[in-house]
Amino acid sequence: MDNVIERYEYKYLVPEGLVPGIRATARATSKIDKYAGPDGTYRIRSLYFDTDRYDLFWANEREQADRFKLRARCYPASTESPVFLEVKRRVLDVIVKTRAAIPAAAWRDVLAGKESALAALSPGARSGAMRFLAPYHRHHIRPVLLVEYEREAYISEIDTYARLTFDRKIAVQQQESIDLEAVPGRWRPIDHRAQTRTQEPVCVLELKFERRPPRWMVALVQRLDLIRFSFSKYCYGVTAELTLPEARIPG
Repeated sequence: MDNVIERYEYKYLVPEGLVPGIRATARATSKIDKYAGPDGTYRIRSLYFDTDRYDLFWANEREQADRFKLRARCYPASTESPVFLEVKRRVLDVIVKTRAAIPAAAWRDVLAGKESALAALSPGARSGAMRFLAPYHRHHIRPVLLVEYEREAYISEIDTYARLTFDRKIAVQQQESIDLEAVPGRWRPIDHRAQTRTQEPVCVLELKFERRPPRWMVALVQRLDLIRFSFSKYCYGVTAELTLPEARIPG
C-alpha cells in the first residue's frame, strides 16, 4: 500500500478538563478509530531519522517554509503490525504525507536497498518505499529518536476526510540503531507540565482535514477559543533527550 495524503493539521494544547466536551462534539459527527482497543485508544511508536547535524530538526525549529520528516512507524500493541515508512513534508500550511506498509521482517532490508526485499513488495508499497529511500540516502539520514504515545482518534462520518485526535503519554528515548524495539526503563515523558509550560495537565489535540475545516471543527475552535500551538513530538523529544551540536544552534 502506497498512500499519498494531502491535508492540513492544526494542533492545540488543551487542558484535560476540556476533553469530555470536545469528545462529545466529535462523537456527534464521527466514529472512534476501528483500531482502538477496549479503552478507545491505541499506541503509536515511531523511529525518527535525521542528519548528523540535525538538519531536519532545525528546519522545523526555524519554521522553514518547505521541510520534511522521515520516520518508521509501528503499532506496538499489534503483533502483526507492519512497519510504515513515512515521509511527512510540510509546504507552508499544507501537509503532504506518503506512507508505505512494509512487512516487519523486511523493513530493514528495504532501508538497506536490497533488491530482493524491494522486489517482494507490492507495486504500491515499492513506490512508497522508493519515495522514502530517495531522501534517506540523499541526505545521509540516520536513526535518532524513538517516540511513543497513546492516541484517541475519531473519524468523521459526514466529511470526505476529517479526523480529530487526542495524544497523551508522549515519551521519547534516543535510538541510534535501525530498530523499533525500546528499552522500557529509558522512556522520558515530554508532555508533562514542566515541558509544556502549562499550569495543569494537557493533551495534544489535532484537527486534520482537506482544504477547508468542517463547520463542526470551526464551531468547536471558536466556542472554546482555542489557539493553535506548534507541538512537534520529534522536536520536543530531541530538545529533551539529546545534546545538539553547538555549531548548529542559532545565535
